[in-house]
Amino acid sequence: MAAPAWGQVPESELSALKARLDALEAQNAELRSAVQQQQQQRPQYPVATPAPYNFAPEIGAPPVNNEQLRSIVEEYMSVHSANLEAMAAEAAAAADKGHEVGSDLKMTGSWNNGLEFATKNKDFRVHIGGRTQFDAGWFNVDPNVYNQVGGINTPTPGLGNVYGDGVDVRRARLRIDGTMYEVIDWAAEYDFVNSAAFAGTARTVTAPTDLWWQIKELPFVQNIKIGNQKEAIGFEHMVSSRFQPFMERSYNQDTFYGGLFNGFQPGITCLGTYGEDEIGTYNIGVFKPTNNVFAFNTGDGDYSLTGRMTYLMWYEDDGRQLLHIGGSLRQATATSTNVGAGSTTDLRSHQFRTRDAIRTGLSANWPTPANITLFGDDEQTANAELVMVNGSFTMQAEYLVNALQDARLNPLDPLGNTAVYHGGYVQCLYFLTGESDSYSKKTGFFERVKPAENFFLVKDSSGCNCFGRGAWQIGARYNYLDLNDAGLNGGVLHNVTVGLNWFLNPNMKVQWNYMATHRDAPLPGNTGDGLIQGFGMRLAHDF
Repeated sequence: MAAPAWGQVPESELSALKARLDALEAQNAELRSAVQQQQQQRPQYPVATPAPYNFAPEIGAPPVNNEQLRSIVEEYMSVHSANLEAMAAEAAAAADKGHEVGSDLKMTGSWNNGLEFATKNKDFRVHIGGRTQFDAGWFNVDPNVYNQVGGINTPTPGLGNVYGDGVDVRRARLRIDGTMYEVIDWAAEYDFVNSAAFAGTARTVTAPTDLWWQIKELPFVQNIKIGNQKEAIGFEHMVSSRFQPFMERSYNQDTFYGGLFNGFQPGITCLGTYGEDEIGTYNIGVFKPTNNVFAFNTGDGDYSLTGRMTYLMWYEDDGRQLLHIGGSLRQATATSTNVGAGSTTDLRSHQFRTRDAIRTGLSANWPTPANITLFGDDEQTANAELVMVNGSFTMQAEYLVNALQDARLNPLDPLGNTAVYHGGYVQCLYFLTGESDSYSKKTGFFERVKPAENFFLVKDSSGCNCFGRGAWQIGARYNYLDLNDAGLNGGVLHNVTVGLNWFLNPNMKVQWNYMATHRDAPLPGNTGDGLIQGFGMRLAHDF
């Protein structure tokens, strides 16, 4: 049967068809308008949707209902999840397979608080760095103190070992450290502004500080370090001089575990962390105690055994809130000393002395307000430490007791006494700009402060000054030392130091310190008692 011609279609049917077409046209226009509004209101993401899942319908295309849209989204998420799982499985397989150490020795350089070159897998790494500290100081000293305080080798005044306004380069060190073959760390650092007295004359010398090798990731002991290093006594002693909040450490450092050997001793230590989430640290070592900055001792039988443990009683917010306790013990012989030319007597001596909280000039000429040299046998040291961080506030305190057996002033005296000396400090610090001290759970002490905003002062494109404030910290410390016992008296010191620190960036800071030290002299009749005041400034840089 032939289809009817358009002219044969009844007029009523044509009218109905025309009405349906008009309705579809109107509906299509409404749909186009709605789609355009949705496209205008939809967020513009930086990454385009993959081609198979273009959720924006083309103009004139049939509308996508909710079921279709849900199906498209579920299909996309299924494919995306499968891709992520495949990538994760591939990464896990690569991690399980590991890499051959030294297979890729190409190094790239970057800035990591110093110039650092490292391979892709970090199995070889070299860091080149150092530190400089430029100091200036001014003093006001009671005359009777000034006339009694001498230097390191003699208490006789007039040899240049007095408080004097001046400047000095406190530290000038160059350092190279790194990693080789993935499991061996090493460090070689030398200080170029050490000094020592030779035949009564102070001379500058170059001396090693950190000079060691460390084998890491060992079973049970974790790490073994061999070479010239710090004995693990006390919190502030373990904190690098780069990160000290005051220009000088407490009297404990200079008197008991810094002394004539610059705080470093040759030895071997085992160190690491323990507990869940590295809740504490341990460090135990055997050393050959020295009385020089050159890391040598040839005395028969000289040794020291030193250990430190720490524990975090409270740790939250990545260390912005913590409570740290720690303790150190040391059993050691005094250093062997030959008494006089041609003498066959081999005795042991120990000098207990400290310089003050602000210092100027050559280090061998720094005055020593508390000072005594004793002959004796072995000695025992116990130190306790307490540290709390609560946001921008830090409290830190330590107390140390040291006992020297068979102590006497004259090496030929047949019998001596046990000389018990002690000292400690408490200090409080606060960041005015909101930062917090940076505590390392791997080492159990503070590391580098990182300002929230570095210092800068520049003009922008419009000629206006732009300023970055850096980090600002204030602090105060009370410091105490008692070298009087059993008639073997080296003096008593009470010190208050207040300070202001300006961290320009993580590698540079300016420090201002004011100190007031009251000296109780060891001489009878209060001769040499009095007040020592000083103001110091330091510009410090490390990389």
